[in-house]
Amino acid sequence: MSRLEKSLWISQRIMGVVFLVAGLTKIWDPVLFFWEAVMPAQVFVGRETVEMVAKLALLLGPMECLVGLALLVDWKPRIVVPIGSVMMIFFIAITAHAWHRGMGESCGCFGTLVERSPVEAMVENFLMLGLLVFSWWGLRRRSVARWAWGRWVVLVGGLVSLTVLGFRYMPERDRIAGSDLQVGDYLKGLSLLDTDIDLTQGAYLIELFSPNCHYCQAAVPKLNVWAADPEVPRLIALSQYPKDHPVSAQFKMQFRPRFTIATISFADFKRLTHAHGYPRLAYIVDGVVVRVWERHAFPSLAELRKL
Repeated sequence: MSRLEKSLWISQRIMGVVFLVAGLTKIWDPVLFFWEAVMPAQVFVGRETVEMVAKLALLLGPMECLVGLALLVDWKPRIVVPIGSVMMIFFIAITAHAWHRGMGESCGCFGTLVERSPVEAMVENFLMLGLLVFSWWGLRRRSVARWAWGRWVVLVGGLVSLTVLGFRYMPERDRIAGSDLQVGDYLKGLSLLDTDIDLTQGAYLIELFSPNCHYCQAAVPKLNVWAADPEVPRLIALSQYPKDHPVSAQFKMQFRPRFTIATISFADFKRLTHAHGYPRLAYIVDGVVVRVWERHAFPSLAELRKL
């Protein structure tokens, strides 16, 4: 095997691993991927069909597994490599649009497994596209392995990935219908983008709010009282606006909040407020939701002290 053939062999297998890991990540926690898919789906369809499109996007995980396995066992590369290249171009377009819209705080093919900025994700995607194009270019310059069992690896792998997706999705589908902030839920994949606070360790009150929301603004005096009380769990307000955003700066100047405000991604804010609006309040212990209050039924100070 020449150096060129070795390089082509390695590049194709690298992309096979990438597609397989990316697909497994989406399959293993399909609800988180659903909410990541909602935001870019809004670009192409109206609000009335965005959830249907995001649910259809769940099939992307098994599809990536199929492409990854086919690349690894060299099954029909003249068909699979172009398909993988087209998929990567699509991912680049989605990432670029999210970056342009300011929705790319956590991008990339691997969901919450590895988080990176839009710039890092774009560089990563172009490198992977380069490997695929190189593999595509080299198809006529190398021999294709004729493995009789390659077809069965791809077929069985596809069926297994679809089965796992079904078993992982069905018990968790209420996290889509009624938001991803319900009693008993574990706050999976929730990253605070501008602070080192770890919500999976310790007890916290978290408030989902928007600095330009009238109800959220009216709740600030009450929240300031809670934040100053040593018997109340630490209060963390979560907003989709970065700290340096003009809306955030105006809110802090006008209302003088005494509690910590942290930024979460647009997708996380959407999934935690879906079908309920905001502000929302939750009491969490080690990342598990213990209580949830809606904006019209916030607890009293006495109730919070009992927590």
